[in-house]
Amino acid sequence: MPTMRDVAQLAGVSTATVSHVINETRAVSEDLRGRVVAAMEALSYRPNAVARSLRVSETLTIGLIVPDVEIPFFARYARCIESAASEVGYTVILCNSNWLLENELRYLDHLLAQRVDGLICISVSMTAEHVLPVLRRNAPVIWLEEGRPGQRFDAVVLNNMKGAVDATTHLIECGHRRIGCITGPVVTQLARDRIQGYRHTLEQHGLVFDPDLMRGGDYTASSGYEAAIQLLERPDRPTAIFAFNDMMAIGAIRAINERGMRVPEDVAVIGFDGIGLTEHTCPPLSTIAQPIPRMSGIAISMLLERINGTGPLDSRTIIVDPQLIIRQSTVGMHALRHVS
Repeated sequence: MPTMRDVAQLAGVSTATVSHVINETRAVSEDLRGRVVAAMEALSYRPNAVARSLRVSETLTIGLIVPDVEIPFFARYARCIESAASEVGYTVILCNSNWLLENELRYLDHLLAQRVDGLICISVSMTAEHVLPVLRRNAPVIWLEEGRPGQRFDAVVLNNMKGAVDATTHLIECGHRRIGCITGPVVTQLARDRIQGYRHTLEQHGLVFDPDLMRGGDYTASSGYEAAIQLLERPDRPTAIFAFNDMMAIGAIRAINERGMRVPEDVAVIGFDGIGLTEHTCPPLSTIAQPIPRMSGIAISMLLERINGTGPLDSRTIIVDPQLIIRQSTVGMHALRHVS
């Protein structure tokens, strides 16, 4: 059985360098890291999971950090992750960051103090650098929703650009040419990807991208309502609105109704996420549904591989496609029957 020393000899580096690459306890140049990884693969070397278990006693707990559990989308993620973890004998410690980086970092310290076996994070603020101290303490991390530049941890990422392309394409196919957009905070890669998909689709169909048809929101229904009011008050108002989550879309529907207009006859609306509430709005909301149970299951499986020392040497990013669900908020009852 190959040893760390064998890997070091083949790669032409010290055993300390091999250890730093495996445990990410110190920055190593990409050249040295590549040589170590190549040597490990050539020798079929895997870190000793038994030795790891002696260094870090397992607690059968997983930490989960989410931005806001009051938003149904994140609540569903928490439930699905808890269910998937429970099936394999793990308990989840849920932490609600309230969208604040300082809370996320505080929870990281708290969860490590609780000696959780691993972490799943849904964050809009933390960077890869924030996560390095966690990795150095041999606590594996799985990132959900969007990746991070320079990350050396696993991620399960939604194809946000495809979702935005599908939503915008659907509205164009319904005959709309002036399509408003209610974004989330544009500091996130998630929002930037959706904006890019929205803009690219307009231009692909020969439509002019008009930044004045974009308004920002914070993923709450009230922010969607306020953004929609601003769009509807324009003399050249949009005939359709693409909201970057379902709660903002629900707020937009309220704004349209209060202005004495009809959905979708006067203004069509499509959301993003696929929360259960979308089936019960009036009219039922078209949406881009995220496969949350599937993504949660993948995240737990990847985390267990890291905990047990059976995962691949390099970090992985798995990209999952969303699904367009067409309901009456974009096509109306008569058209929906025709589509069906």
